[in-house]
Amino acid sequence: MRKRIVTSLKCEVQNSKWRKSIFEFSGMRIFALVFLLSIVYCLSSSAQAKFYASAPKSVPLNSNFQLSLTIENGNGTNLKPPAVSDFQVLGGPNTSTSRQWVNGNVTQSVTYNYILRPKNQGAFKIGKASIVVSGVTMESNEISIEVTAAVAQQQQQQRRQQNPFDPFDDPFFNQGQEEEEEPQTNNADVEKQLKDEVFMKLVVDKNSVYKGEMLTAAYKLYFRQNLSGFNVTKAPAFDGYWSQEVELDPKRRPTIETINGKQYNTIEILKYNLYPQRAGALPVASCELSTVVQVQVRSNQRNFFGSFFGQIQQVPMTLKTSSAVVNVKELPENGKPADFSGAVGSYKFESSLSNKETKTDEPITYTLKISGTGNLKFVDAPALKFPVEFEVYDPKTKENISNSAGGMSGTKQYDYLIIPRQPGDFKIESKTFSWFEPASAKYFSINSPEFTVKVTGEPSKNVNANNGATGVSKEEVSLVGQDIRYIKTTTPEFKKGNSFFGSAGFVAMYSAPFLLFIGLVVARRRNEDLAADVIGTKRRRALKLAKKRLSIAAKHLAKSDKKNFYDEVSRAIWGYLGDKLNIDMAELSKDNVEEKLLARNAKAETISKLKVLLSTCELALYSPVGEGGEMKQNYDAAMNLMADLEDEVK
Repeated sequence: MRKRIVTSLKCEVQNSKWRKSIFEFSGMRIFALVFLLSIVYCLSSSAQAKFYASAPKSVPLNSNFQLSLTIENGNGTNLKPPAVSDFQVLGGPNTSTSRQWVNGNVTQSVTYNYILRPKNQGAFKIGKASIVVSGVTMESNEISIEVTAAVAQQQQQQRRQQNPFDPFDDPFFNQGQEEEEEPQTNNADVEKQLKDEVFMKLVVDKNSVYKGEMLTAAYKLYFRQNLSGFNVTKAPAFDGYWSQEVELDPKRRPTIETINGKQYNTIEILKYNLYPQRAGALPVASCELSTVVQVQVRSNQRNFFGSFFGQIQQVPMTLKTSSAVVNVKELPENGKPADFSGAVGSYKFESSLSNKETKTDEPITYTLKISGTGNLKFVDAPALKFPVEFEVYDPKTKENISNSAGGMSGTKQYDYLIIPRQPGDFKIESKTFSWFEPASAKYFSINSPEFTVKVTGEPSKNVNANNGATGVSKEEVSLVGQDIRYIKTTTPEFKKGNSFFGSAGFVAMYSAPFLLFIGLVVARRRNEDLAADVIGTKRRRALKLAKKRLSIAAKHLAKSDKKNFYDEVSRAIWGYLGDKLNIDMAELSKDNVEEKLLARNAKAETISKLKVLLSTCELALYSPVGEGGEMKQNYDAAMNLMADLEDEVK
């Protein structure tokens, strides 16, 4: 009995080991099979990825249509839609995702839909779009669209066929009616109804200010309907103001405001800090904006679902704010300091000296620092008088100014380099800085301390006529001993020279024609090679043509002709970029240029400066960007920018 039990246990153990080994082997096979199937599925999915565009082949001139970009069996990134210059983009992209199971095969797709409207009648092409799938860039097909003549807005529909099995169809409703027209809502009629639903307002925080006092102008959009984006079509132009645009948060979200008992979503589109430059009634200009409103239009069909859900209609709208008038007062004459130079705001004034003891010809630095909030761009250093024994250079200006919703604030620092030329004890006089504070309507002044400088050593030999006491200029000192020469009384000795024939000069003159001929042949071949290299020629002439255009801009700068100045600067920059990067002028855009520059290893800081300068030029025709010193600053920025691009882009 005991032997039988032991034998049974041994068999059970062996069977258990066998079953375990079979289970482990089966598990490994299942894991390997699943892994291989996953690889095959991924490879087949990536191999079957498709990217294509679709749109109607023919559309009327006055009708909207949908352009669809579809990616199948793939996850796409960095979508670049095609150029649609012949069509107006009313909305999009609106994204939709679908997944289908057919005979065990899974098909998934993502579609990007755009709402377009033709601009002109004729035959047009929509170019290729691109998208990145698993690191590979895919391109869609081109689309040909024929835009036909405009059609009537109302269309007749065929008589409804009654379906006795449709529980929502009333078989008695259409008795006696031959035809029923499908309702079409005219965009102009809908736009009239939307005036109280979507509009813009100009909000000015002050109606009365002093000359030079800051006020804020905000252009706000109010809406109670869904919008498909918006675009500023006409930026405001401020006459009589110096303006600074406030940078708004790109991730800002709409807030809720109640007007006449109705709640509106509102968002700031543009915001400016304005500094009036003259007294009187100054208007604050209006702003224009285009948007597309998504309106739900009910249908007149006697179908339950049609009447309940309705249809979404894309209604383009052009919005415009009203202008405002601000009363600008002159600064009061009562209490105005004699040295007041136009600073308006709230300021601090500091001065310092790097060293109160020095030697002749050893420089020291005298610093004036103005800080606070107000029209800092218009604040200049007070006029200073230094001892005549000091040689003083023009101050080096350092600015750290920021523009925010609260106004312009920061510091302005002036560093004067002083070189004492004579020993002794000298005084740098106290100086007064004055400003006007609008909040209290009073003038304020701060005096800088008086400094005493002790100079030791011998009188300097490097004395400037404008600052020294000798009365002799540097040019006069350099000519001493040269205007009158000593007359020699001895008889000069003459030596016989060598023969010219066979000399080095003779050989050089004899071989010069042959060398010149060889040089001309080499130069001609080089010119032929350069002419064949079209891209290289464009790159080499890019900077030359840009400098030529900038020289024309400099003439407009001297005449304070803002419009023509920024026009030439913009042409110089775009022309330079087109030649340098070998991009046709028709394809030039900020995104295209940024992509090319990044591919050519241009610095991100340089690209950022380029975008800021281009935006400044674009806004110059609509706002007084670039008045006075700002135009000179932008001209220097253009020169420095092209120099940086020459160094970075090879």
